[in-house]
Amino acid sequence: MNKLDYAIREFAPINGDWLPLEGLIEQAFTSDDPKKYYNAIFNLFERYPEEDGSGVFWSALHGMEAVGGYEELLLMYFCRRPSHMTRTMLRRIYNSGQTHIGKVAIATLISIEKDATPLSSHKTF
Repeated sequence: MNKLDYAIREFAPINGDWLPLEGLIEQAFTSDDPKKYYNAIFNLFERYPEEDGSGVFWSALHGMEAVGGYEELLLMYFCRRPSHMTRTMLRRIYNSGQTHIGKVAIATLISIEKDATPLSSHKTF
């Protein structure tokens, strides 16, 4: 884990100020390998499950969508602990016309969550 990964993973807003995170996200997505920061970003989403980081989390979402290759991690983090951002990401993928992540039907994930069935009881991967 490098310093930037750690800074993203352990970020905590001070007095509700998420702006310093924007710079960290920008550094991650202008790096040679933005994908290596995906776990740190998803970890942050997991730590603040009902937040959007005053809009900063959207920068991370858009960065992941632009770079790609995040879907399997999204599935893992969503099944472990759904958050506002992972729900949003799944819905965006589904609305774009993609119906599955690997062998898992996105509609099933969204439906399971609506029914409040514990996701851990469903073997998805």
